[in-house]
Amino acid sequence: MGLELLAPAKNADQGLLALRCGADAVYMGGAKFGARQAAGNDRAAFERLCGEARLWGAKVYATLNTILYDGELEAARRQAWDLYEAGVDALIVQDMAYLELDLPPLPLHASTQAACDGPEKVAFLARAGFSRAILARELGLGEIRAIHGAADLELEAFVYGALCVGESGRCYLSGAICDRSGNRGECAQPCRAPWNLVDAPGRVVVREKHLLSIRDLDLSDHLEALADAGIRSFKIEGRLKDADYVKNVVSHLRRKLDALLQRRPSLGRASLGAVDHAFTPDPAKTFQRGHSTYRLEGKRQRMGTPDAAKHLGELVGQVRSLQGDRLVLDPLVELHPGDGLAFIDGAEVAGTVVNAVEARQVFVQDPSRIRVGTRLHRNLDLHWLKALRSAKVERRIPVRAYLAFPGGVAHLRLEDPAGFTASAQVPGDFAAPRDPEATLRSLHDALARLGNTPFELAGLEAAEPRFVPASVLNGLRREAAAALEALRRAPREREARRPASPQLAPLPATDLDFTWNVANRAARAFYERAGARVLEPAAELQDSLQGRVVMTTRHCVKFELGWCHVHANPEPWARLPEPQGPLFLENGPTRLECRFDCRNCRMELVLHERRERG
Repeated sequence: MGLELLAPAKNADQGLLALRCGADAVYMGGAKFGARQAAGNDRAAFERLCGEARLWGAKVYATLNTILYDGELEAARRQAWDLYEAGVDALIVQDMAYLELDLPPLPLHASTQAACDGPEKVAFLARAGFSRAILARELGLGEIRAIHGAADLELEAFVYGALCVGESGRCYLSGAICDRSGNRGECAQPCRAPWNLVDAPGRVVVREKHLLSIRDLDLSDHLEALADAGIRSFKIEGRLKDADYVKNVVSHLRRKLDALLQRRPSLGRASLGAVDHAFTPDPAKTFQRGHSTYRLEGKRQRMGTPDAAKHLGELVGQVRSLQGDRLVLDPLVELHPGDGLAFIDGAEVAGTVVNAVEARQVFVQDPSRIRVGTRLHRNLDLHWLKALRSAKVERRIPVRAYLAFPGGVAHLRLEDPAGFTASAQVPGDFAAPRDPEATLRSLHDALARLGNTPFELAGLEAAEPRFVPASVLNGLRREAAAALEALRRAPREREARRPASPQLAPLPATDLDFTWNVANRAARAFYERAGARVLEPAAELQDSLQGRVVMTTRHCVKFELGWCHVHANPEPWARLPEPQGPLFLENGPTRLECRFDCRNCRMELVLHERRERG
């Protein structure tokens, strides 16, 4: 396959927008079991999206990536078949129960929640019958290369969007303290909340900071390195994001990927259609918490967003003075009425709206929480947003036209790069022209008027120049283009499911604890077939996770604060004396013990106790 740009879709409308902006594939959640409860879609939505995707030679993947309970197995099986009949091209799953069910003949993609984080695990998934693994987001290029060398299947990687602070597939914090399981599509995101960092004697070392919130991922400048490491699908996070985000980010990544393919056409593209974006994408203008390359290059870097876990936007400047609703500052960007301003107020992100601008003076709607020295950010650029929403985006497939006049008819054939062809013909007396060159130009100009179709004329070959009335040419063009479009939209044979190997072993582990997310009899049967013992059920079926690790993360509060004895942090966000003894994160009644695995550069959070405070 060629390189694939994979976009999120909250619903069919956003999926259609992503395709129009240049996505080679779209992933969308079904009515249930899709890991985003707020982004479920029925069969009709998939049918609509799949028809559009086929037009471009693009694909649609359905997410069925929650873990399942015994009582849900049959409903999940039926939904998989329903999605198959709707036209989807693959199923994204986490629960190994699906491998024991009667599924439709579709490829299976192993969700990142299946902990696709090492050569042995991914090679096992390939033997089990998966066609693709969606790699853990915390992997570096060296780790990706090792997986690519060990496992014979497609590799997909996230290249843009929000990051889970927990290692992929190994976070149980929301379920443990909020009774809302991330593995069931209900994550309450307690990692984005403010926490206190407390030492063993109970002294608050850091108060009310977003100590578990990390920046978003942006690998858009590293697509070539990822492709060379073995990645074939570049995934954008964001099934809960809005249409502005989808239009902006998909357009941005499409331009980046097209630039790579122009330099290295042998890498190939996964779908058809050149995109004309009538605006300049800017990922900084839509929701983001600051950008990072995370662990791609293997280096430890500052990742935290301790002051805010929301979108702040670009820095505007610092308030020099204020009087009523009038602020005086030296703005770093040009502001306009209607722009949104954001600033940090304690542990919260507060905001207001610009009413008027006069040189260094900015008049705002609500100045009540702004002080002298407040750093203002613009998190809504109204002019840019209006331009984004009004900008036309067109995607067109190049076609070649072949015009001939056999046996007293004018015959037009259109052919696209994939080899699809459609024809139209009309009888008539088409005379030889006095000026063949002028006639050829007229024929070309008439056949190039494909504006109401998804095609553009890439060239015309005429067997011989003949005079054809404009009305006849228009009719031929419309009929052939409509036939070609219908042909491209029609259902066609899809890739089949990869057969599993007769021997599943070896599994990277033989004694499986709750972190293997076994919540049903089918998943248990699968792992036992692979030679493993399931020692305990998934976290969601545990009475309590007291004293257990509820998150494993590459994010480390010691490093962020400059206390790491292995990796120097040249820019710690706070310079505080390092406390001795254990550290704890506290929020209300929740207390998490921080354990530091410095050898493997990881932090573990243990649900130490849950207590009421007066």
